[in-house]
This record gives sequence, C-alpha cells and structure tokens, in this order.
Amino acid sequence: MFLAGLLSVGAYAAQSKTFAAYNAVTATSNKHYDAQIVNQNTVSKGYNIYYYGPYYTSLSTKTGDANGYNFNNDFVRVMQSKTTKTGTYVLLRYFNKNLGWMNVHGIKPVSFQTIANSMMKQYNVMGTAVLASSGPKNTATVSNGMANVVRNTANAGDGSVVYPLASLQKAMTGAIIQQLISANKLSASTKLSQYYPAVPYASNITIAQMLSMTSGIDNTDVTPSSQMTENQAYSSMVSRLKSTNNHSYNYSDANYVLLAGIIAKVTGQSYAQNLQSRIFDKLGMSHTVIVDQDQPSTKATVAIGYTNDGKNDYQDADTVSYARLSAIPGAGNLLSTPSDYYKFIQGLQNGQVLTSKQYQQLTSYGNTYSGGFYVTKNGMKYNNGSFGGSSFHTSYYATNGNYHMALVFMNQYPLAGNVSAKTFAQKMYDVATYY
Repeated sequence: MFLAGLLSVGAYAAQSKTFAAYNAVTATSNKHYDAQIVNQNTVSKGYNIYYYGPYYTSLSTKTGDANGYNFNNDFVRVMQSKTTKTGTYVLLRYFNKNLGWMNVHGIKPVSFQTIANSMMKQYNVMGTAVLASSGPKNTATVSNGMANVVRNTANAGDGSVVYPLASLQKAMTGAIIQQLISANKLSASTKLSQYYPAVPYASNITIAQMLSMTSGIDNTDVTPSSQMTENQAYSSMVSRLKSTNNHSYNYSDANYVLLAGIIAKVTGQSYAQNLQSRIFDKLGMSHTVIVDQDQPSTKATVAIGYTNDGKNDYQDADTVSYARLSAIPGAGNLLSTPSDYYKFIQGLQNGQVLTSKQYQQLTSYGNTYSGGFYVTKNGMKYNNGSFGGSSFHTSYYATNGNYHMALVFMNQYPLAGNVSAKTFAQKMYDVATYY
C-alpha cells in the first residue's frame, strides 16, 4: 500500500522553495502526533494526497498522486503541518514510509493506546499487551477479550488477571546465574558434572552451553499426575532427559530446569526463594506467582485458554495445568502479567537485577540464543513462550535498552489470518517504533 518513489521529509522541504510561487506557506509546525485517516468515502474519493506538498492544489496543476480513500481508517504519524491560503496540510508517515500531504480535515488525532488497541482487535488477539514507544515514560497497556468467559471476566493489565509466563521465565533464571557468575560463585566454564554428574556427558557441558542451548541436552514435555516440588522436578528431568554430546544449537527446557537446580545448590536456597529475593522483591513484582507443589496463592483470575475455530471465539476452554508447570522450574513455572515482566526486563539493564555490562555478558554466550533471549538480530532481543497443545502464548520483542518494546500475553489461538504470535509481537513492535 506504500507509494512508490515518495520523497523524504528533507526532499519535501527542498521542493517547497521550487513551488512556493503556487501557494505560499503562511505557517509551519514541526509537532509530531498520531492520527487516523478519516472522512473518506466512495463518492468524493476522499482527500487527495499530494506528492510535492501543499503547493499544487488547484485542478489545473498536479494533484491527486494518491487518494485518502485508499488508506481510510489507517493510522499515520503526522510529521509536519503547513498552512496555505487553501487550508492546513499535514505530512503523513505510514509506518516507516512517507505517504504524502493531506488536508488536515482528512485525519483525526488519536492516542498511541488507541492504535495499540486497534491492532489487538484487528488480529483478534485475546489477552494483554504493554508497548513502549520511546522508553518507560511513553507506554500503553491494552487488553482485549475475555480471561474467563464463564465468569464474565475480561482480560486486564492491572494485575487482576495473570497468565502463564512460559519460556519468557528463562531470562529470570539466566539473570540469577549471571549474578552468581559475577559474584564468582560460578563461571561460564563450570561443568554440569559438578552438580549433576548423572547426566550423560555432563563433564563436557558448561554453564555457558546451557545458557545458549548448545549443551546437547534434550527432553520431552510431561504432565505429572500431581504438582511437584522443586527437587522432584529436578530428579524427574535428570531421569528422562537425553544427552547427545552434540553442541550445536537445540532448544530444550532441560537446560534451564537444571540451571534452576544449580542455583539452589550454589545458594543453599530454593530456586523460588532466589526468585523472590533477587528479582520479585527488588522490582515490586507483586503480581507474579510461582507454581510448585502447592496451589498457587493469588487473588487474581488465572486466564483460561481458548481457541478460535475459524468462526467462533472462546472454544475448547483450557485451564492452566499446574502439574505441568511445576515440572519445569526455571523454564516455565510462573504466572505473571505483562506489566510485571516489563519491570523485570528494565531491571536487567538498570542495575536492579543486572548492570548493563552484566546484561551484555548474559546475552553473549551464544549466537542464536543466550540467557533467555534470541540474539540473532543486531540490536534486538526477543523471545516467545508457549505450551504445546495449549492456547497460551507470550512474546517479547524489543531494541536493546527497551526504547521500543512490545510484550504480548495471549490466551486464545490462532489469530486472525493465521498470523503467528511471534509475527504479531513484531507488528506491535512496529507500532511502538513508528507511532
């Protein structure tokens, strides 16, 4: 839908001198704001979009390079405003492309939150998202759909609804391991055999390889008959994992479950106690709940998972399996909210959990994955979480430093148009970047 050969803002400014004789500019504003293209219809074909700016605006000169009707209801970013004798015109950016100049009556100002909420509805995403458009002072929290249809409880971002965090938890485990490395309680080259000698090839597996999913360890998911203690979960994982001595990248929960066990062995406290003291208490993460052998203690509604069958929402209700979560401490045994997780990812770089230097080290152990994040895109960190056979998905996508960031927790799948959870998080990141 982008126009070919559109000029940059600088090029538009240069053209203004060439064509000023046609329509003199009486006022200019460089204020940026978000807007929606409106007031377009099939009869009038909407407002013209001018290639050169508000200088050719009579029918005898160049007009109508595009038409606002083609972008009706789309969201845009106003980059500049200019007033001439025929009215005020705004230069519009559509995501990362300049669209052109339109009469200001063809748009209406909207909030960043309105745009984010519209994206949730457009892709039929049930859940809650947090977006940062330019750091923590410019965020939007939006929710859509129901957390529990039977109880008529809507999804919410205020802590009254919690979701399975899934694999996004791995970054917390990685962060505590990094703290122990920085405190010289561990090293990146420490061998797994020091703590779990029963694992085949444990003497060939390092902490760094576990952090980067290059340990050669693999496992299958299990749902035990009842909720497990941490020690039961560690023993279960050791007994059923497969160790190949192949050190190419291979994603497996087993790495982070055993890292959680190592944290407990090194500190003399449970993994849960380390989470509480090292992360939750420091960051004020009061809406994050640990699932172990006991029933989770929370007053919040635990979201129900649903499917969309192509015609109807909220089919095949799927409750969170606490037994399944309890079997993977360190890798996915938390319930949380996007707002709480946002506190955590900020704490990873501002000194509350890790310093910036420690974070850089955490994310440098592998070329594909490191410390709980995918690191394949320069300047970006991202991760996705899910449980096979369930409709819960969590996604994080951000620049280093989280200046532009999207966090999305979903409790229904698939999305409209079969867009993946990962792709939708990237789309929300684009919203955070360009609006």
